[in-house]
Amino acid sequence: MKVIGLSTGRIGGNCEILLKEALTTCEELGAETELIRAMEFDVHPCRGCESCTIAMAKGEEPKCVIDDDVPWILDKILLDGDALIVSVPTYHLRANGYFEILAERTLPMIIKHPEIIEKKKIGAIMAVGGGEPEWTPLTLLLANIFMQHFYRIVDQMLANFCPRPGQVLLHPEYLEKARKMGESVVDALKMPIEKVKYVGERKETACPVCHCDIFKVHTKLPEVFCPVCWTKGVITIENGKMRIEWDMESVKYPRFSAKGISEHMEFIKKNFKYYYDNLNKVKELSAKYAVYSKILKPRRR
Repeated sequence: MKVIGLSTGRIGGNCEILLKEALTTCEELGAETELIRAMEFDVHPCRGCESCTIAMAKGEEPKCVIDDDVPWILDKILLDGDALIVSVPTYHLRANGYFEILAERTLPMIIKHPEIIEKKKIGAIMAVGGGEPEWTPLTLLLANIFMQHFYRIVDQMLANFCPRPGQVLLHPEYLEKARKMGESVVDALKMPIEKVKYVGERKETACPVCHCDIFKVHTKLPEVFCPVCWTKGVITIENGKMRIEWDMESVKYPRFSAKGISEHMEFIKKNFKYYYDNLNKVKELSAKYAVYSKILKPRRR
């Protein structure tokens, strides 16, 4: 059993402390562990060049053109090991840039290794914030956007009131949650993957797939959707208490199920074909935008 930890927070900071607490527990229960500090690596954001998507549309092997450490990190966390625990800080209501860079660079991996979307690995999520829960609402949600592609999530936790490095040590309740997360990951590794269930905190109105409780009103109430999983439900009020009746078909096949991802890939291919079929028209319509020249250039020192 091999558990990999990925911290996108400060070196030696609260994310890393909680992650080490969980990994140490995994080791005590017989698992091998490794930790990756994203901030120690050379990582660059996606440029939107679409080289990987174009290659996919042409039936060619995709490769990111950016020469940095992101492909190595993704190889490590998606292909190596049996489980991943990711620990993500909250900078401004949401996950930090290091995490988002990794999340946005996964398309070549999905195309080259479609087996990873079968979710045969175990996953768990830690989110850490410096303020009240009202200032950390999106980190778990955004972490799920990445994790729900590839992992069976068994647990997730949100730690608040930890702005300074090491401050989480003043909150033993979070350290205990991290230990329990390590236990849950190892327990899941010991059972057949189809029997793995989410054992973390549950909220009555949370999405039954990602267990987050932020919703999108797509058309009109009472119908709501999970913005991550695109599961849909109907809000009902009973004795002044809100409940959500979930559509079980959308729960069975959420956005990041193998079925959902495959359908989205086919949509991308069709969309690219439409673009190339109309490329001359696009070039003609784009001409007027090329003459705009009031573009500020970076200052070189």
